[in-house]
Amino acid sequence: MSAWEADAELFGKAGSKAFLAMLAARCVEPGTGQGARELRAKRHEVKVSANGFARSAGKGAHTVHRYLATWDLLASAGHVPPRDELAPGVDVELPAAKTWTEFYRNANPPKPRAEKPEDVTLEQAEAELAADPTARLVPVPQSRHVSTYLQRMKHATEDIFDRAPDPVADAVMRLVDCLEALSNPDQTNRAYLHSLDAVAELAAAFATPR
Repeated sequence: MSAWEADAELFGKAGSKAFLAMLAARCVEPGTGQGARELRAKRHEVKVSANGFARSAGKGAHTVHRYLATWDLLASAGHVPPRDELAPGVDVELPAAKTWTEFYRNANPPKPRAEKPEDVTLEQAEAELAADPTARLVPVPQSRHVSTYLQRMKHATEDIFDRAPDPVADAVMRLVDCLEALSNPDQTNRAYLHSLDAVAELAAAFATPR
């Protein structure tokens, strides 16, 4: 097994994101394509293309490219050596987790959601509902049934900030507040809208690297 193949095998296993990025960065030759150059690199056990590395690791090429984009951005800022200075199997100093996360987000920004003509903001929806006080988006729960479940929910999430990344924990706690407010007839519409928005934030938070 060549050095890059051993690194690709490691990449297919769990590890910190910065470590996985180093494995890819030191094995993938910038500009290497799918043709004779890749085969030549593999034959001499030097480096390989991003797609070839991904196949050997059992991961998607998109994942490898995202890590490489982050590494290249870190290298341009002087936090890590450029890829062409790295060699398969040779470790280098890694950036702090906070630095990695910052650069990952900058290197891989989320694609903007295409707005539809019928899209409205949360504020607009609240204003429309406020203009019709008789409207009720969801029925108000019976209080004698909901108190026990509210307590269970609060107990289950009381240490969420110790167990989850801050963006996830923030979204969970916002959802907790919204669900609790649903039991108040005067807050039902607003709480329901905000709970839906909190779920969207939670989904986005899970898609954000630690």
